[in-house]
Amino acid sequence: MGFAEILIAILTISALIIIHEFGHYICAVSTGMKVDRFSVLGIGPVIVRLFTYKGTEFVISAIPFGAYVHIVGMEPEDDEPKARAPGAPPDPEEAHYFRNRPLWARMLTILGGPLANYVTASLILFSVLAVSGTKTVLAMDVDSVQSESAKAAGIATGDRLLRVADTDVTGADAHGRITAATGAHKGETVAMTVRRAEKEVVLQVPISEQGLIGIGLAEGEVEFGPASLGHSAKMAVYGPLELTKQQLQGLYALITGKIDAKLSGPVGIVREIARSAQRGWRDLLFFAFKISTLLGLFNLLPLPALDGGRLVFLGYELIARRPANRKVEETVHGVGMLALLALILYVTIRNDIFG
Repeated sequence: MGFAEILIAILTISALIIIHEFGHYICAVSTGMKVDRFSVLGIGPVIVRLFTYKGTEFVISAIPFGAYVHIVGMEPEDDEPKARAPGAPPDPEEAHYFRNRPLWARMLTILGGPLANYVTASLILFSVLAVSGTKTVLAMDVDSVQSESAKAAGIATGDRLLRVADTDVTGADAHGRITAATGAHKGETVAMTVRRAEKEVVLQVPISEQGLIGIGLAEGEVEFGPASLGHSAKMAVYGPLELTKQQLQGLYALITGKIDAKLSGPVGIVREIARSAQRGWRDLLFFAFKISTLLGLFNLLPLPALDGGRLVFLGYELIARRPANRKVEETVHGVGMLALLALILYVTIRNDIFG
């Protein structure tokens, strides 16, 4: 891949992150909160001040990774609230602080980022389908071999799946055909026919009790046909939800040890976007649809430092009718952020660079 494709990939992922932060920003300001800074590119110290709009300073930061918004009264380094009698309203100067806004406003602000990614994913999918037509996947290729049983069976990256047992798994909805065929032979070892280097190869492949082979699949042969605006709109709603369902099922299988998947960090993601850009604008936009959906889903996971982790504490406040201990919450998020950064660094070095 060339420099142009890599640049397109970096710009694509950067745009999706900016959209995520814009979701937080627009929900915050629309519910009466003050956002004093929006770094549209990068984290860390500010190096370029672009402009100020309605009290928000738009900047570029030193470390060119991601983006962020600073909502006053949300982070521990913000000024501590002024002392007041129990039940008394907050000081008027602090009324716009995140911690002093209604619970529904705070929850909406946290949800704003993931929602922005899901809306963007729907708009991307609608636009591609409306312009280029509906996509029909006619065959699936092996993108990665994740389980030891699949490796032992001889499955290789690049194999095109043709038959599972006696079932043809090519044609319209090839992915669904594969899922149905493996689901019909749970816990069995079956003959699987693949095309490899223009030759058909028959392998004896064990299928788990959950109907999994232990491989990652990518679209192989596809065709495009005309799509009405109604169909495009329907798929724009259904597509992100179906992708979310598939990813949650895969995540569950990974956590429970049913598959041994290989995670990718930022370098791996940029590499895959660049490859899609090489295949043309249609593939690039389809991949952007997937990344936007997954960015929204990832941030909704109930893990410290993520939006989902903050929603857990707000959920506690909703049930307990009192906020969680602020120091405890920020300690949890701080440790979670360090753990997340360590995981990203580990995955990037182990899988993306030396994997």
